[in-house]
Formats: sequence, structure tokens, C-alpha cells
Amino acid sequence: MAISPRIVELAEQISKLPTEDEHLHAVQAQIVVASDLYRGMVQVCSDRNGLAGEALLRSLFEGITSAIILAKHCPWLKDFVRHGRFTELRMMRVIQVDSLKERLAPQIAATESEFQKLLAEFGDKRWHKMGTTASFTEAEFQPGMYDRYYRRASVIAHGQPYVTVRDGKIEARRAVWERLSIGALIMADLLMLCLLTVVNREFKLALGDKLIGLQKDVDAAASEDMNKIRKAAGIPGEELRL
Repeated sequence: MAISPRIVELAEQISKLPTEDEHLHAVQAQIVVASDLYRGMVQVCSDRNGLAGEALLRSLFEGITSAIILAKHCPWLKDFVRHGRFTELRMMRVIQVDSLKERLAPQIAATESEFQKLLAEFGDKRWHKMGTTASFTEAEFQPGMYDRYYRRASVIAHGQPYVTVRDGKIEARRAVWERLSIGALIMADLLMLCLLTVVNREFKLALGDKLIGLQKDVDAAASEDMNKIRKAAGIPGEELRL
């Protein structure tokens, strides 16, 4: 079986494990979020839509980072829930449909004190209150992943000039963008495996054998892709490793 269906299958297996553990239940919900983003990436990357793949990769980075941090820190679950409540109350306050605003007005008034306290605590911060690089470290991502992979995905997701500008010239580069779909999906595979590995470890799910087999296959695919890049660029193996 191909790698992607096996990752989705294992994620689904973990997300459906019966549990009365509130912490595990919360992490399972986040695994479903990550899995849905991942399946979206598989779809657009199979169409060789590299830009969409990179944009979704940025969301996957964020979702998996959040899920891993939550899995590692049971006492932080209350902060996760409170931040979710904060966003719920904040979104309630920006509704523009008159009939809905009128219907929600009593609830908005009744929750104003709660909202102001949460606003003072979280503001525009993430629920875990870490910056991106610190959160990547806590999520146990490889060093340099921010600069090598996340930065590009973020630039593409935000439609920044780098997407079309090279050497001071602006061009649509669809052939290059198509090529991005391969690397984006491999990175998504690695991120999903990182999440499932941490969850397996933290909750002692005894799924190590399945994860080891998947990791070997993903590493092999990544190595094959790197070799193709090296060959196309004319870079010797030793130089590439440096």
C-alpha cells in the first residue's frame, strides 16, 4: 500500500481508540484536524498543484505543532480549552448580519467580562503562548525545519512576492510550482509521522512497529527525491551532505 493511505489509516485508528481520558480525547480530536488537512494535501499534490500543497503544508505545520504540544503537556489542556473559548467569543463579536447580531446580543453582553479577561491573557498569542521557532523545538521538529521548509510554505500561503519574483523579474513559474508538490507531500508525511510517534509515546499505545515501518518508507521516499534534486542540479553526493 502507498504511504499516504497507511498514514491516514493509522491516524484514524488512533483517533477512534475508546477512552475516558479527557487529555487523550482532546489529542484525538486534533489528530482528526491534522488528518483532514493531510488528506487535502494528498489530493492537491496528486494534481501537481504545488502552490496549494505548500499553502496547506503551512496549516499542517501549525496544526501538528499544536497537537504535539498538547499531547506532551496534559496540564496545559485547560489553556487549550480557554483559548478556544476566547476565539469563540471573539468571533461572536465581529458578526455583521443584523438579525444574528440582535439574536446574540444578550449572550455577548453576558460574556463580556469573560471575554475581556481572556483577551488580556491571550491577545494575539497562540494558546501555548510560544513563538513559532520555540513551538517547533517543543514539537521536536528537526533543527532548521523552520528556515528550510516552514518559511517557504508560509511565504506561499501569504502570497508574498517571492512566489513570482526571481532575479528582479516577475513570472508565473508553473513548472517549478508543480515540482513543489512532491517535496510538500513528503514533508507532510514526515510531520504526520512525528505527530503519531509522539502521541504513541506519550499515551503508550504500543504502535511502534507500524510507525517504524512507515518511517522507513517515508525516509526512503525523501532520500529518493533528494537524489533526483541532486542529479538535476549536478551536485555531488558528498557536497550535498555538507
